[in-house]
Amino acid sequence: MILNQHYKTDIKYVVGQSHVVLRILGIWPSTDKLPSLIEKTANILLVIICYFFLNCDMVPGALYYAVVNDESREKFKMMPPILYSIMAIGKYSNLLIHEEDIRSCFRHIEEDWRTIAVGDAREVMLSKAVVGRRLFVLCCTFMYCGGLSYNTVVPLSKGSIVVDENTTIRPLSCPGYYIFFNPQNSPAYELVYLQQVLCGFFMYTITVTMCGLAAVFAIHAYAQMEILIQMMKSLIDASGRQNVGTKLAVAIKHQVRLQNFLQLMENTLSYSNLVEITGCSVIICLCLYCIRLEWEDMNLVAMSSYAAALTSVVINIFILCYIGEYVTSQADEVSLTIRTLDWHYLPTNLARDMTLVTAVSNISPRLTAGKVIDLTFTTFGDVIKTSVIYFNMIQQLTE
Repeated sequence: MILNQHYKTDIKYVVGQSHVVLRILGIWPSTDKLPSLIEKTANILLVIICYFFLNCDMVPGALYYAVVNDESREKFKMMPPILYSIMAIGKYSNLLIHEEDIRSCFRHIEEDWRTIAVGDAREVMLSKAVVGRRLFVLCCTFMYCGGLSYNTVVPLSKGSIVVDENTTIRPLSCPGYYIFFNPQNSPAYELVYLQQVLCGFFMYTITVTMCGLAAVFAIHAYAQMEILIQMMKSLIDASGRQNVGTKLAVAIKHQVRLQNFLQLMENTLSYSNLVEITGCSVIICLCLYCIRLEWEDMNLVAMSSYAAALTSVVINIFILCYIGEYVTSQADEVSLTIRTLDWHYLPTNLARDMTLVTAVSNISPRLTAGKVIDLTFTTFGDVIKTSVIYFNMIQQLTE
C-alpha cells in the first residue's frame, strides 16, 4: 500500500459537489468529525424546511384535485407536479434513513484515496473522477434549468384569465385548494408563487443529490475495478513473480473490499432509484400529454417549458441507467480478465487459491432499482416505450 500525500485535495475534488447539495438538504456528509450542537440544530431546521416546502405543492394540489370540479384536461396538467412532489418526499426520506450509509460510502472512498493499492492508481481514479463530475454538472444543468422553468415560466406564460363575474384568475404552476385564504389575492398570490418556486428548488436538489451520489459512488467503483484488473494481470508478471503470494493477498483483499462497497452502495440508493424509475415513467407520459394540450391551445411558451421538464426527466433516467451499465460492463471485464488469466504460470498452491477468486468474480454486481429492476440501457428503452404506451392510452381515454 502507498500513502497518497494529496488525498485531502483529491477527496475534495471528488466529493465536493455532493457535499454542497447534501448540506442544503440537512444531511451531514462529513466523515472526520461529528456535527456540533449548532450544526445539528441547523440540520434539523433544514430537514423541517425541506419537508414543509415539499408538502406545500402536494397537499393543496391533492385537495384541489379531489374537491374542485374541474375538467379532465386541467386535472391531467396538475398530476405531474403532484406526483413529482410525492416522489421527492420518498427519495428525501430514503436519503435521511440511509444518512449513516452515505457517510460510510464517503468514508470508504476516503480510505481508498488515502492508501493507494498500486503505483498509478491515483491517476486512474482521477481520470474517472472527471466523468463523475461531468455527470453531476449535466444533471444539475437539466434539472434546474428544465425544472425551474416549469415553476416560473409556465404560470407567467398563461397570463391572467378573466372568467365569469369579471373575476381575474392568475395561474400557478400547480393549482391548489387553500382552505384559509384565497391565493388569487395579493400578496397571497405572490407568496404562493414564491413558495412553489422554492418547492421546485428543493425537489430538484433532491434529484440532483441522488444522481450525484450514484455518479460519485459508481465511478469510484469503476476505478477500483480497473485497478483490480491491473493487480490481477501483475500476478503473472515474470519480473515480480517472487512476490506473487503477497500480490495475490493484496488483490483478494481489494476484491472483497470492492464487493462490500458495491453492496453498501446498492443498499443506500436502491429504493430511491425505484421511486425515480417508476415515477418518471408516469411523468414522461403525462408531460407528453400536456405538450399535446398546449399545442392545441397554441401556447408555445408553456409547451417549451413542458418540453424542458420532459427533457430533464429523460436525461435523469438516462444518467441512472448509464451509471448502472457503466458499472456492469466493467464488472464483466473484471470477470473476463480473471477467468482468462494465465493461472498455469503460477505456483501450484497459488493456482488453487485462484479458484475462489474466479468464483467470486463470476457474480457480477448489478445496480438496481428496488432490487427488482436492473439499471441498464435496456431498462432505459423499456421506460421510454412504457411511457409512450401510457401516453397513447391517455389519448384514447380522453378523446
